[in-house]
Amino acid sequence: MDPTTLFSYERHVDSRSLRGRTLLVTLGAFSDAGSAQDLVDDHLLNTLSSRVVGRLDMDQVYDYAGRRPEVTLALDHFDDYEAPEILLHEVTDPDGEVFFLLTGPEPSFQWERVATALRIVVEQLGIERTLVLQGFPAPVPHTRELPVTRFAGDPDSISVRRTMPGTFRLRAPFTALLTLRLADSGHDVVGLVAHVPQYLHELSYPDAAIALLRAVDQEHGPRIPFDALEAQAQPVRESVAAQVEAAEQLQEMVAGLEQRYDRMITSGAGTEVPTADDIAAEVEEYLAGFGEADPEQEEGEGPDSPASAG
Repeated sequence: MDPTTLFSYERHVDSRSLRGRTLLVTLGAFSDAGSAQDLVDDHLLNTLSSRVVGRLDMDQVYDYAGRRPEVTLALDHFDDYEAPEILLHEVTDPDGEVFFLLTGPEPSFQWERVATALRIVVEQLGIERTLVLQGFPAPVPHTRELPVTRFAGDPDSISVRRTMPGTFRLRAPFTALLTLRLADSGHDVVGLVAHVPQYLHELSYPDAAIALLRAVDQEHGPRIPFDALEAQAQPVRESVAAQVEAAEQLQEMVAGLEQRYDRMITSGAGTEVPTADDIAAEVEEYLAGFGEADPEQEEGEGPDSPASAG
């Protein structure tokens, strides 16, 4: 099927006038720990000048029955139907630089066709670098800096070398295919994954979005102020800290994660780097139990749990 018919520019937009150096992608995936993508989207679209310039035809690529949109039943009529949309936004940063933001749910169907359609858009807009952003639940403590690991179509294009410590076989999100197809066509694409404490991954966690925006700057994307996110983050930090302080079990859990983090990531003083095999063993141990019940976590998920913070 013709990929050029899948994406369309808005009627009021002259696509020939659109130009930008960077595309940020926050399409949904199987995981968005801490609502990192949603927070980034809200921050960019509510604090910077932006407009919608294009969209994908959702009726061709979205599984409505599998992920039903919400609608309000107001006594005797329906209202406020939330149509799923994959939108391309033109955004202007505080320095006047234009970049683009692709938002929306992960497409359900026609992944290859969607990837081709987006590759054509990247070429039409003159995009030099595509940055893919998301959050991932990980065995890290909230008391340490959130790690942001990188992946890329061409690993040599990563500016800050902070990659996953080993090789893993996992279920692919659409953004993995998009990364591959853009790279196959010679385009520069880098993925940024914020590692969010697994006991907080269901929260809206602004520190995850802040970590991603810092990484965007490090990877030669737009420099985006995040003062508004800092204002949102502080009450969440205080709430989590208070709940941990009030529960001895939570203190023990966090202390254990801190020791593991310091040993595996910074070797305590931060002057030595652990071997890849050591870190890989830690990550594989966590991934092997992903989705299984965690008795220690369940014991902490009551009124005093950080999972109920905010």
